[in-house]
Amino acid sequence: MPLTDPQLLVDGAARRRRRMTAWLVGANLTVALVLAALVWHVLETSHRAYARQARDVAEGLAAVAQLNVEAEIGRVDAVLRATGGELERLMAAAPGGASDAVLNEVLHARFGLLHGIEAFRAADASGQVRWGTRLPAGAPTRVDDRDYFIQARGLAEPATLVTGPLVSRVSGNWVVAFVRPLIVRGRFAGVLYVSVGVDHFRHLFERYELAPLDAMTLRRDDLRLVARIAPGSPVQGEVGDTQVSSRMREMLAANPRQGSVVSTVSIDGQNRTSAYRALDHWPFVVYAGVNNERFFTPWREQAWTVASLAALAWLLVTLATWHVRRANRREDEAMTALAEQGKRIQALMRVSADGIHIVDGRGRLVEMSDSFAEMLKSTRAALMGRHVGSWDVNQDEAAINAWLAKIKAGDRQRVDVQHRRDDGQVIDVELQLSVTEIRGELFVFSSGRDVTQARRLQREQAAMLDSDLVGMAKIERRTITWRNRAVERILGYGPGELQGAPARVLYWDDAQYEEVGRQVYSALEEHGHYRSQLRMRSKGGEAVWVDFGAAPLSETEIFAMAVDITPMKAAHEHLAHAAFHDALTQLPNRVLLHDRIEQALAVARRERKRVAICYLDLDGFKAVNDEHGHDAGDQLLLTVATRLLAHIRPLDTAARLGGDEFVLVLTCMDGDDWRPVLARVIDAIGEPVTLSSGATVAVGATVGVAVFLPDDTAGAQELIERADHEMLRGKRGGKGRVMAG
Repeated sequence: MPLTDPQLLVDGAARRRRRMTAWLVGANLTVALVLAALVWHVLETSHRAYARQARDVAEGLAAVAQLNVEAEIGRVDAVLRATGGELERLMAAAPGGASDAVLNEVLHARFGLLHGIEAFRAADASGQVRWGTRLPAGAPTRVDDRDYFIQARGLAEPATLVTGPLVSRVSGNWVVAFVRPLIVRGRFAGVLYVSVGVDHFRHLFERYELAPLDAMTLRRDDLRLVARIAPGSPVQGEVGDTQVSSRMREMLAANPRQGSVVSTVSIDGQNRTSAYRALDHWPFVVYAGVNNERFFTPWREQAWTVASLAALAWLLVTLATWHVRRANRREDEAMTALAEQGKRIQALMRVSADGIHIVDGRGRLVEMSDSFAEMLKSTRAALMGRHVGSWDVNQDEAAINAWLAKIKAGDRQRVDVQHRRDDGQVIDVELQLSVTEIRGELFVFSSGRDVTQARRLQREQAAMLDSDLVGMAKIERRTITWRNRAVERILGYGPGELQGAPARVLYWDDAQYEEVGRQVYSALEEHGHYRSQLRMRSKGGEAVWVDFGAAPLSETEIFAMAVDITPMKAAHEHLAHAAFHDALTQLPNRVLLHDRIEQALAVARRERKRVAICYLDLDGFKAVNDEHGHDAGDQLLLTVATRLLAHIRPLDTAARLGGDEFVLVLTCMDGDDWRPVLARVIDAIGEPVTLSSGATVAVGATVGVAVFLPDDTAGAQELIERADHEMLRGKRGGKGRVMAG
């Protein structure tokens, strides 16, 4: 059956031929206005949809890149701060400072904690690069003329500076430098810096699945280019280049933190939808650009088709009007003109943009638009009369016939199906169905739209949200309404266990739950965002540290993101412990010893008590080391440390200064109360020690004691030196003595 029966039009025209001319003129004008309005509405709506898809993809990429780059820089900054503190303590440990070998050992060890960096180096106060990794042969490199060195030297408080991109004087590569001043005894002692090659950030962006001519860019906040990757682009951009479009400059001036813009990129002349996100604590901005061609080429094709069809329709109606007016005097000419008009309307339906097709009650195709044939990569001749089951992927002919047997006039339905094209490709189709009865026979009018690209974009966005790296969740009224699998992985929950759960299960205790809740909602109301490092509780009860951020979605719902930083926290705590304790015995080292003594002296002055500083040197240790080896010596030192801790009070301190030298801090003493405590310690040290080899050895101790009186003005260093002097006096007198001064 044809889509429109021309004979029906002819019969009706015969009864209205006297009024037809006036009616057709009005219809012509109405059709022109309606077609123009429809064309504008369809194209405007479609353009906004494609533009919104491009913007959403770009903003998603920019958000993920912002988190990744912030995590990378945060890792570098954490190691830089911890290493700077350790170098400052080592430099201040002795009048001459630590040896080059010790400082280089620390820098090489920390270099191994950072992946993808070019070098980890330190320069002294004159700007000479003396320590670090991959130092060049020959004359030392100097950095005293670098801006970052001059700026670091003038800082009142230590802080991490970011400089670059610049060309490394050692490797000749473009790098970004993270610099921290070294302050020893209140004075500038040089700088510590990490050189990160710009290629490191480019490799970071290569992990993203970018389409041809898409682009990911990292720039300084002054627009200097750091790293850029644009697959398929003939120009990738030069490091340090500040070229951006005028539209992007206007958007950055209006909103420097985040935004999006459609413009022609200055570097390679490609038209892109670009989104940018500024890093929260660092002078960098990440840009994500998606190639507009892959979004707007289909729209331009649709615009051309729709406009052409509208123009054709208006032309056809105009021609029909002209023919009808000319043939209005003769009935047969009028009938012919009306029949032609019906045929032209039928042709217009055939070339509709959507895949319009009609099947009869047996499931056979009886009419279609040319766009439907194009959708299936076929022809009208090949499709006409075929059964729906020949292209429907999900249902066979029997299933479709069973459905047709149940339908009735007036039924409407919207379904998502899959069609197989004649070239074998399977596409996703959104299908609108309407059942109509004509002359006692049921027909199914169908309008199909190819949504394969739209579904693909939805899957890409879902893949970005379901990241394994960044945990994301929606929380409404402090209840989890959605979460990705990264949240479940980070906190040790199984799939779906957190859906609908109260947010309280994620927090360490009730106090933290209430306090963070007040902070988050207050910050969101005042600033529109919140970020902090939080200790959360895993399903198993273990502590999990996360870098937590939140943004509002509505008055009752927020979007939260979390990155697991537990390993970084553990590394920082390990470095902090190593900085204040002896590596072998785990007793306090010289730095922590000074702090303990000063605390003990403050208490003694306030409570009018005495403090005894006892400097111990083991007698006979060298002989054990020489005879049984260094491993035996280490075992002996560990045993001595254990005995020291077992025979002093909890408020006292035992520390190791190095080698076989130890210091006891006996606090809150009256008179010579320290003597029996020290006697017990010396007796314990003298007890035999059985080595792992089976040999039994014994050592003694020579002790020098400096007693602090309540009115004494001496400090920690002076008291240690006095005790050391008394110990040396005892050594000269024959060892095994206790000398007090």
